[in-house]
Amino acid sequence: MSKTLQVISVIFLLTISFQLLAQNDTSIYSFHNVTIQGKKYCGFLTSRGFHLLNSKNDSYLEHIGDYFSWKFEDFNGDGYKDIFLDKGGNVPELFDLLIYVPSIESFRQVINFDKFPAPVKIRGTRYFYSYHKSGCADMDWGSDLFYIHNYEATRIGNISGYECENSGIKDGLYIYKFHDKNKMLIKTLPIDKIHKIKDDKWGFIKEYWTKHCKLFV
Repeated sequence: MSKTLQVISVIFLLTISFQLLAQNDTSIYSFHNVTIQGKKYCGFLTSRGFHLLNSKNDSYLEHIGDYFSWKFEDFNGDGYKDIFLDKGGNVPELFDLLIYVPSIESFRQVINFDKFPAPVKIRGTRYFYSYHKSGCADMDWGSDLFYIHNYEATRIGNISGYECENSGIKDGLYIYKFHDKNKMLIKTLPIDKIHKIKDDKWGFIKEYWTKHCKLFV
């Protein structure tokens, strides 16, 4: 970190510290800096939630929540860093997402993004897929296909995998298409199919969504 950025960071922390002291909230942790469109931003967590200041100290963002960690990362591939807020808990990689909007030089939250854990962008498309455990030591699981429009995440497909004899459903892969509130089963496959692909279910999920995502539009 350069000396100039260190000085700016100290100023940020001093400024926000006085504000937080007034609110009886003094714990500051997980501190990161980033430059976007020529502006330097300082972000950090407190026991109250996530906070963001810019180098001119003329914008302040506070996102209330109990977050385990956070990071700057370009989620949608537009070249600008977005903000991932890790909600922690029993579900790995469960995030709130604040996307940077260059036209307004600020961030906007993506509604329903926390319904899609461990999100992965499908290269060359506008689509993403997620993964979550469904029980039985992760032998039952699900993966959703979704996209983001008008800052809202919408599910359009799902793969449900069952490999646990006590699940109450026949072992297999069940593939669904969603349209509005309608859910349609469009394909079933034997569960053994995931074991014939490199990286097992992880490889199957990536391969299936990459090849077939546009069929769910």
